[in-house]
Amino acid sequence: MTTYVNPYTGSTISPTQVSYESISISSNTTLDWPVNGNSGNIVANIIEVTATAINLQLAMPSAAQVSSGQSVLIKNIGSNPFTVVDYSGNTLVVVNSGVAQYIYVKDNSTNNGIWGIVQFGAGTSSANASVLAGYGMQAASTTLNTISPITTVSSNFLITGIAQSSFYVWTGGIGTITLPAANTVSLGWYVIVKNDGTGILTIALNGSNTIDGNANAQLQIGESFVIVSNTSSWYSYAYGRSSTFAYTQLVISTTGGTTTLTNTQASNTIQQYQGALVSNATIILPSTVQLYSFQNNTTGSYSLTFQTAAAAGSISLAQGQTVIAICDGTNVYNSQTSTSSTINALTLGNGSYAAPSLSFASDSTSGLYLAASHQLGFAISGVNAGTLTSSGLLLPVGINGGAF
Repeated sequence: MTTYVNPYTGSTISPTQVSYESISISSNTTLDWPVNGNSGNIVANIIEVTATAINLQLAMPSAAQVSSGQSVLIKNIGSNPFTVVDYSGNTLVVVNSGVAQYIYVKDNSTNNGIWGIVQFGAGTSSANASVLAGYGMQAASTTLNTISPITTVSSNFLITGIAQSSFYVWTGGIGTITLPAANTVSLGWYVIVKNDGTGILTIALNGSNTIDGNANAQLQIGESFVIVSNTSSWYSYAYGRSSTFAYTQLVISTTGGTTTLTNTQASNTIQQYQGALVSNATIILPSTVQLYSFQNNTTGSYSLTFQTAAAAGSISLAQGQTVIAICDGTNVYNSQTSTSSTINALTLGNGSYAAPSLSFASDSTSGLYLAASHQLGFAISGVNAGTLTSSGLLLPVGINGGAF
């Protein structure tokens, strides 16, 4: 192994060294030792390299031109990795983005030489925690710590994708906070929402997104939860239910047929049904004990029935009516039903012949309704069968009395 020494003193001769160099390479590039010239691509003590394309090579000069121990620290400050090769193009090391490699000559007896390589690490380290800090992370000295920045909101508000890990506190009255589209944020993206206001807070969604299978979510005063995206829909957890305002409302639109409520939907005590029915509608409740308030705001001459999957006891609710119901896990009962009762006065809604105010559990389209002011109407199967006025009884469907 050749060593370059001073002929007078016997000491090793060190060529004049350049301390620092920054170069940008757009093609395969060969370095020169400083003693061999000033080409502009000199082997400095420290070289910061930016590769403007992929698969580029940075070639070391002949190892035989310097003493063993000659070294260089090469750091990749660009986004593309590049390869450091020896004099003949053999790979020494691949330098990835943000990484520094310490390269030194171990044997200089050939042009290719034998090289030692030590990785100095990525461009950021524990001492640069602030560089690594992103959404939901905060640098504290040399460590990273989770954080949820708190923002108070008092008017309708749209959350954007840069709000990841944020904590929103609602301080207004009745209002709405809208989430970004689930497919515009990353998997596991989340926010925390708490209602510290004076009215119900609705969490609205974009497009066809759902939250726990529902078209929206509501937080009563004092309630909170965490909302997480799976990139196609939203889910909530850590639901803090208010001990003061314990009831939540579910609004479902239906056109008929059978709708099976999820456990999350059925956890809403107050349920409102709306939509134009084109067929009879049946709502299947979970087989569990629960108290419900059902309101029928649908239109169309069809029935709305509530039952469990067991299809045992059920109740039908006329349009425009509200009922308090009890499910015992198998049957659904009208809680207002009793074996005997006395009512001094009963006020009904006006109703119509399609949905009479006074009807029957097994026939919601037959009964009595207010046809007009001071006129009592008779509905049979959703048809105006008769009207009783102060002038007499009108029978628009005629009289079928059989043989007289």
